[in-house]
Amino acid sequence: MVRLRMIEPGSPRESAGGFSARCALGVVYFGLLLLCGGCAMAPRAQMDECQQVSRTLRSENARLKDQILALQTQNHDYADRALDDSRRLASQDEAIEHLESSVQAYQDERARLESAFHQLTASLGETRAQSEERLSSAAIPANPKKKARAKTSSDATKDGEDGARVR
Repeated sequence: MVRLRMIEPGSPRESAGGFSARCALGVVYFGLLLLCGGCAMAPRAQMDECQQVSRTLRSENARLKDQILALQTQNHDYADRALDDSRRLASQDEAIEHLESSVQAYQDERARLESAFHQLTASLGETRAQSEERLSSAAIPANPKKKARAKTSSDATKDGEDGARVR
């Protein structure tokens, strides 16, 4: 039977190069860690599965990064489009305001000319009905070609010698 003697720390025997119990215990623990720790104890199938999951996660991560870039680009395009649309709407608002003021000025000018015309006709002694009748009789028909097309077939046979329609 082996008996272990305890060596006092700092004793001459410990400093002389002998092994202490503490040192021996440390070597035993280190040996046990080497044998039990790490990947040596994991089955090969489990290692392959972990590697496959790792590859899958990396590819998924890369796909998601690509999707993020695509969405950021799309977001940037939408922001640019919104800015362009806001500029276009601002210019259209300015054009609308200009056209509204132009129409208002035209209506004011028309009202001014109409009152001046009525004053002129009143000073000449014409009544309003007479001046409107004179203006309507001087009006040009809207489309004189429509009257020419409205001829009936009987009118066309009178115009033509062989009885064919004349357009």
